[in-house]
Amino acid sequence: MEHQLLSVAIDDTDSQYGGCTTHLTGLILKELGNRALLADYPLLVRLNPNIPWRTRGNAATVLRLLYDGDPKELMETLWSIIEEYTEPRPPLPGKSPGLVVAPGRPWESERLRWLYRKALSDVVTLDVATESLSKYGALWRGGRGVIGAASSLAALSPGEPYTFELTFYRRPENWGSRRCVYSDKVAYLEGQSSSTLNNLEIDEGTTSAAPGGPDPVLAGFRGTDPGELWRFDEALCERPHFAVLYRSNQHTGVHLQAQEPRIYRSVNITVTVRSPPLKLPGGHVIVEVSDGMNSYDAAFYEDSGPLARAAELLYPGDVIIIAGGVRPYSPRGKLTISVEAMKVVGVAQRRVQVPPRCPRCGARMESLGRGKGYRCPRCGLRSSGHKQSLVVERELLPGSYYYKIGRARHLSPVGARLPTMDRLPVTINVSDVLRVY
Repeated sequence: MEHQLLSVAIDDTDSQYGGCTTHLTGLILKELGNRALLADYPLLVRLNPNIPWRTRGNAATVLRLLYDGDPKELMETLWSIIEEYTEPRPPLPGKSPGLVVAPGRPWESERLRWLYRKALSDVVTLDVATESLSKYGALWRGGRGVIGAASSLAALSPGEPYTFELTFYRRPENWGSRRCVYSDKVAYLEGQSSSTLNNLEIDEGTTSAAPGGPDPVLAGFRGTDPGELWRFDEALCERPHFAVLYRSNQHTGVHLQAQEPRIYRSVNITVTVRSPPLKLPGGHVIVEVSDGMNSYDAAFYEDSGPLARAAELLYPGDVIIIAGGVRPYSPRGKLTISVEAMKVVGVAQRRVQVPPRCPRCGARMESLGRGKGYRCPRCGLRSSGHKQSLVVERELLPGSYYYKIGRARHLSPVGARLPTMDRLPVTINVSDVLRVY
């Protein structure tokens, strides 16, 4: 049989007891072996991070394959692998795995591109996802996970920016134990590279690549050059089981779309600052902003580092573009936007009223009280002059401000220049993306 182009998408197979969709995808790659050829890198697709019932990273995976067998038989084979993988570690209540097998080029489907964009920044229901799959002619099995799987099919099409993540997985006997990753070695490799992203918390001197919890991930390193990412196996003081190189939409900011703020949406809107920043205990900064029709509370969290420090310097009248997620709480009666990135477009002129200069000696005079005039502290001259208006130089400069490196969320932009892929499909050797140790 002649090879046909198929996309296999998987979601919602992780659990509070361990397990991980990317780990399962690596096992499937090993299982497929020579029965399929890769038509792209394995894809790690992050979706709207503001969905409250999402899995931890809200990620689905996609394998684009050149396959010479029956798609229905492939579906049954993969579903049996998923059931075997998830049976010992049942998902949380309300969650269930999803599998989609789609023919052709889903990234060229207008409906599936629309579904992907919606899932990046808004809420998608199961009926909307399955209707899209039915119209496209795809096969699917499972429950809620079908939403993420279907929504990821059209991700990372030609011309879209992308990054890589090289994920190392643990041997089963080590699951649940403390991970061993040399932070100083990660720091050294970061210093040797110009293409790595968000792998190190510089202030703390620790790596952000190693997660916590019982999942099988040892560490995941992000960047734009696969060759440099493979060097990070030198930073592992625990022998991995295997590693998979994923192409991803991480740190592209693709979820931050210009749209009206609503609960659970990711938005990118131009606003004007309405009130001085309010710094809360713990370092969080709240700024009231308006888009001309509605006002919102923009929340800048302490762990965002330079982003929160820039927010402290905002002043009424500043024009900014804020990008982030709309939260369901509104402590001051306004929707709250959790800011992931900010661009300062225009800085308002700030003026202060000060006492006049002494006409005799030039010193700054002092007020004698309301309506009582002024007295010079140097020469003693009294005057009934008026306050002067002075322009205060602003510390805040126009430009873009991002989360502190090492703390940025999965999809948040980090200000890096990212590559794009000119065409699909391409031929990728499995040995270039899967390494068994």
